[in-house]
Amino acid sequence: MRKSSGGGGGWSTSDVRGQTAWVGSGTMLGEVYYAIANKTSRLGFPGSVGPTVGIGGYLSGGGFDLMLRKHGLASDHVLDATMVDAKGRLLDRAAMKADLFWAIRGGGSGNFGIVLSCKLRLVPIPATVTVFTVHRSRNQSTTNLLIKWQRVAPSLPSDAFLHVVVPLYLDTRAGLIAIMADTFPELNVTASDCTEMMWIQSVLDFAFYSTGKPSEMLLDRGNGIGDPSGSWMRLARSS
Repeated sequence: MRKSSGGGGGWSTSDVRGQTAWVGSGTMLGEVYYAIANKTSRLGFPGSVGPTVGIGGYLSGGGFDLMLRKHGLASDHVLDATMVDAKGRLLDRAAMKADLFWAIRGGGSGNFGIVLSCKLRLVPIPATVTVFTVHRSRNQSTTNLLIKWQRVAPSLPSDAFLHVVVPLYLDTRAGLIAIMADTFPELNVTASDCTEMMWIQSVLDFAFYSTGKPSEMLLDRGNGIGDPSGSWMRLARSS
């Protein structure tokens, strides 16, 4: 089994060329997003919209995300892990065997051992994503809109995530408008409802930050710690 390479508080190396990243269990999702975006604009990770969510607990519970229709749960992208079991043994995927590796990816936090780090498969993302918001009041037949939404949402292309708060489409606004016009014309999505941006900007947007804010906002743990050099997550080429 590979030895841990130091840095911060856990496993902290990654090879973006291979679309993977090792992360320590104490890493915040915002730190993961920031590190990926600093390395490439064409890879992402299907994690929570909350940047201060810890990735260890998030992965152990499965991990629900805006890209799940296309990429599944976050835990589906765990390729390897290091953990300490009840006997004090340090295990990786090969040593813990298939059943235990399956269990730590969605079976609940702390039930099977202490997960120290995980190897994640990053997912391809387009250069542009589209966030769109359509405001409809109660006097604009919202009941009928919700009924229609329940019917069309499961059959939308996997690039589109449509829910009743703020939706996301993994491409340009033109493609989104065409899809909505074909599948959900009652919603009447127009160009003015849509905002095109990079994926990392959409992460800021869904976390209720302005998309004009620097991505370093994602490093803030709420106590002023926002220095990338102190992060538990660092993307670099493996030696």
